[in-house]
Amino acid sequence: MSVLAHVVDRGALAAEPAATQALAYILNSNPDIAKAFVGILGEAGIEFEPARIEAEQEHGEARPDLTIEDSNGHRRIFVENKFWAGLTPAQPVAYLQEMRREPPSALLFIVPEQRMASVWNELEVRCDKAGLEWTDAPGGSAMTWARVGGKAMLIASWRYVLDKLLEAARARGHDDLRRDILQLQALTDRMDTEAFLPLRNDEVTDQETVRRLMNYIGLINGIVGKLVNNDLADVKGFMPAATFDYIRRYFRMHDKFELSLAIVFKVWRDHGISPLWLFPQTNTVNAFEMIRGSFTDMRTPNETLGIPIRLKIGVERESVIEDAAMQIEQIADALLKAVPNN
Repeated sequence: MSVLAHVVDRGALAAEPAATQALAYILNSNPDIAKAFVGILGEAGIEFEPARIEAEQEHGEARPDLTIEDSNGHRRIFVENKFWAGLTPAQPVAYLQEMRREPPSALLFIVPEQRMASVWNELEVRCDKAGLEWTDAPGGSAMTWARVGGKAMLIASWRYVLDKLLEAARARGHDDLRRDILQLQALTDRMDTEAFLPLRNDEVTDQETVRRLMNYIGLINGIVGKLVNNDLADVKGFMPAATFDYIRRYFRMHDKFELSLAIVFKVWRDHGISPLWLFPQTNTVNAFEMIRGSFTDMRTPNETLGIPIRLKIGVERESVIEDAAMQIEQIADALLKAVPNN
């Protein structure tokens, strides 16, 4: 994780303002990078030498994240950066009304790739309600644009925009800026994974998804129960726990190693491998560190050590439980070898 993504993840900065300030800094750092950014809009007829680039300046009812002016002081581009936030009431109509027809100007939305279609549809609906003439233009999955009320409106993914800036930085040997862009890209990639995906009809009516999630929860109970029944673990003093972030069963092995078997949704989303992970509790963290070299699957999701429990495919439930319990037994035995009983 980059420093910028880490700071945002810790809650020290809000993601969208942080991305806006980072992008403004990058574009103001070197004219080559600013030109490359403006060049992204070339197919919409927006071509000029960028001069002043300002973040979060008010223009009437509009307060775009970035305003880019040409050398004559004309506002040529408004930029709106989005992750998961919705459109404000002023977007896009009030923004378009603040822009010139001549020289040609543009409103650019930069969003996670998975939100492009839904945000673009909402923009079109709002423009239609305002009576603005809309003319579609050629586009692709990386960038789409239209002529709206005589002005260009575009939408592009963070990945597309930052890849273009990286190409320019590499081509011109701007290594320091390339590292800054990579920092911003790490943040946008992280935010992209957290973006709300527009719902599909087959998803909201799909009962298989909830059945499978219930299966996974049942596996947690079944695996811990198997360990207890085999006298390999005990659950004395422990209660199951669940929040919006995780579903977890605590237990103890070899009378000393406190562990939990859990579905942690962010870990599952970010790492894949398995929905079920084994985590050490406070008194077992050091022992987990000592066996790191023996378990290549060990990760540090959310800055906490964890080992994915790989689930056996294509077999009955009891076989899945038995195999998973065996994996946990092997981990516990490795812990005991690393930290033997006195």
